[in-house]
Amino acid sequence: MFASFAERSREAELMDGGDYTAAEMIENLADLRRVNRYLGGGRALTRHLFPMIQTVWATGLRRIRLLDVGAGSADIPARIVSWARDRGIKVECVALDLNAIVATEARRQTTDYPEIKVVRADALNLPFEDRSFDFALASLFLHHLESRQAARLVENFARVSREAFIINDLRRHPVAYYSIKLLTRIFTRNRLVRNDSAVSVLRGFTERDIAEIADASQTGLQVFRHFPYRFILIGRQNL
Repeated sequence: MFASFAERSREAELMDGGDYTAAEMIENLADLRRVNRYLGGGRALTRHLFPMIQTVWATGLRRIRLLDVGAGSADIPARIVSWARDRGIKVECVALDLNAIVATEARRQTTDYPEIKVVRADALNLPFEDRSFDFALASLFLHHLESRQAARLVENFARVSREAFIINDLRRHPVAYYSIKLLTRIFTRNRLVRNDSAVSVLRGFTERDIAEIADASQTGLQVFRHFPYRFILIGRQNL
């Protein structure tokens, strides 16, 4: 049976349930770090974020505060901190995830990064005051949400960010779907990765989906396509 790409799938990913062991989830997180490194997801986000950080830093701020929601094992915050250290930019990152196993692994992965604080909290009820971060980020997280929830996350991002928020996620497309099914069969035996990577694409977005989310959240979103089959969504406050 062929997959349908006309509408977003509502099939839940295995990692969003509880039917897995801690070892399976930790292995899954390692595979996601490789995805961010080798399939361009991290680079797509930082290509937009880094120039924004430099612009804000040039105004004379003493530090830049960032929030990464659905941070997984915090590889994106670690990349941001490493980049900032090399340029003498002081950053403070909050890596937020609700899953206890994931948060524990994020703390283990970031022991050499005191600039990163790992917090367990609900992404749809962010426990932060208005404008408490310069930038709010999400990578490969938005597609885990239903459309109304996605709009709510965008509203929360608009509330807590002073400068901008950036969302990196998947574009729903047949080539992306069948390619990731093949790649995961070759390069991993983890059942979460093999199942969820393909489901993620089916839960991904088209420009129409993004327009609906923007309308529901009453938030302006800039949309950028990135290879391979990624969207970067940017909501600007002051930039």
